[in-house]
Amino acid sequence: AEMALPVGVFPTMITPFLPDGGIDWPRVDALTEWYIENGCAGIFAVCQSSEMYHLSNEERLTLARRVRDKAAGRAIVVASGTFEGSIEDKAAFITQMAEIVTAVVVLVNQMCAEHEDNTVWKANVKKLLDLTGSVPLGLYECPVPYHRLLDADTLKWCAETQRFLFHKDTCCKKGEIAAKLAAVKSVQTPFKFYNANVATLKYSMELGGSGFSGICANFYPQLVVWLVQHYTDARAEDVQDWLAISENVVMYKYPLAAKQFLTGFPSFQGTPKCRSNAVVLNEEEQLKLVCLQRTSAKLCAELGLPACPPVVSQ
Repeated sequence: AEMALPVGVFPTMITPFLPDGGIDWPRVDALTEWYIENGCAGIFAVCQSSEMYHLSNEERLTLARRVRDKAAGRAIVVASGTFEGSIEDKAAFITQMAEIVTAVVVLVNQMCAEHEDNTVWKANVKKLLDLTGSVPLGLYECPVPYHRLLDADTLKWCAETQRFLFHKDTCCKKGEIAAKLAAVKSVQTPFKFYNANVATLKYSMELGGSGFSGICANFYPQLVVWLVQHYTDARAEDVQDWLAISENVVMYKYPLAAKQFLTGFPSFQGTPKCRSNAVVLNEEEQLKLVCLQRTSAKLCAELGLPACPPVVSQ
């Protein structure tokens, strides 16, 4: 795994569904195109935002392939590869996914039980590395089914294997982000650190982070792209503040909120159907999403960013 990934934004891609629960392929294409047109360097398909635990293995592979084909080399595509089963089962699925995407992401919480310590985790990961040859990998501190965070030493150990190109960090704490970045920067590896927490994005960029991989890139990818590229700009603090506060609306009843937000684009519409939960948005919650659309459009205009909505080709 010699190639290093670019600095930039990797949206945690949602999966649009049809009312009957099937995957809405024209809208998968439209979202892929939208991320790229708005300057995203990569796309994290088949992640928690994608409702990956509610997709079959075949759907996981087909979805990753569809996004890769639509991206057609214009953006890096990564996707999760460790689900149910033994380490051998996970390795077999990683091998399948590796034929499709640039890096296959290892879900941190799938590599040992919640009560087991880092020694067990490392031993299992070592076994997984041995079983997957030279496949380029990623790491994702996925909060479901349980939230396992890697400490700075373990992250450095992962970087030193030279196998990990991508890390989606979900600790959301400045001190831990600083310690992790210092640890991985102390070794020469292709390892890249993408913050999932938008409130600490500017901070992580200042410390040498590689960008953002998080949920609000499903609402206004161009704004997080702008902050990653302009974190030293005079307006960066204002944009960081706006993103941090807006995240309260973004994360409420997510991913339903993202799907509802996207239906507000006349060129996209679609349905807010989710497989993962049966929650609904009331009138007030929907109103907040309309307000978010208006204020994000206004902020984009102030920054001179062109309006670039998702467009479905019928």
